[in-house]
Amino acid sequence: MPNKQISSKPASDLRAIKIYLGGSFDPVHKSHLALLAHVYSKLATYSEKVEGYFLPTSRSPLKSESSEAEHRLNMLAEAIKDMRNTELPTPFKSNFGDTIGISDHEIWQSPPTYTINTLTELRSQYPNYSLVFIVGADNIANLSKWRDGDKLTQFAHLWVFPRDTMQSQTEILALLPESLKSQVTFNVQDLKINTHGHIYIDSQTVAPLSSTQIRQAIKEGKPNIAKSALPHSVYSYIMKNNLYHSY
Repeated sequence: MPNKQISSKPASDLRAIKIYLGGSFDPVHKSHLALLAHVYSKLATYSEKVEGYFLPTSRSPLKSESSEAEHRLNMLAEAIKDMRNTELPTPFKSNFGDTIGISDHEIWQSPPTYTINTLTELRSQYPNYSLVFIVGADNIANLSKWRDGDKLTQFAHLWVFPRDTMQSQTEILALLPESLKSQVTFNVQDLKINTHGHIYIDSQTVAPLSSTQIRQAIKEGKPNIAKSALPHSVYSYIMKNNLYHSY
């Protein structure tokens, strides 16, 4: 692990942090890894204990083409091995040790699953932790359509990434419901001191990869697209298990 910088805050004020990145991860690709790596590296600067988790969603009964939970979990496990071997594009390289994992909180549940329920339960399990939930700006634009989307910050912080290279922090702020705009902070330290209640809007963009496009490329026999977007071990797993070829 890299040496931690000394915080100006008392140690008692700093929270252990759990970071969650949700998604279907069908398949997990390099941008997923880069998102979690970036947030981890930002929050690990001062806090003594930071853990990052992929939070795969349950399989929708309406999507017969989606991979089974076991395959998605296995691909995530392979991707984490690559993260520990620093197989990440610059500037996201980092040594994570054993602090990146998989949360199976949702994947075995019967769909639909709701983020508000997940965060409520995680808050109950970890009352003294700072919980950080990563979302894309496209989800912020649709937050009013989520179940109790305006209440997510009662249980966790939101870390928002732009989904377009031209999307500014001001533009993302404008997408938020009025009731949440006062919770926006541009100081990462706020997420380390408080357990929940803040929205951090990042200016860092990540390559806009799409799992759907990767699956389609594999189906159409275009391996170069998939190889460039996937960790090597994930691509090998897909080939070994003949995933996505018949979609």
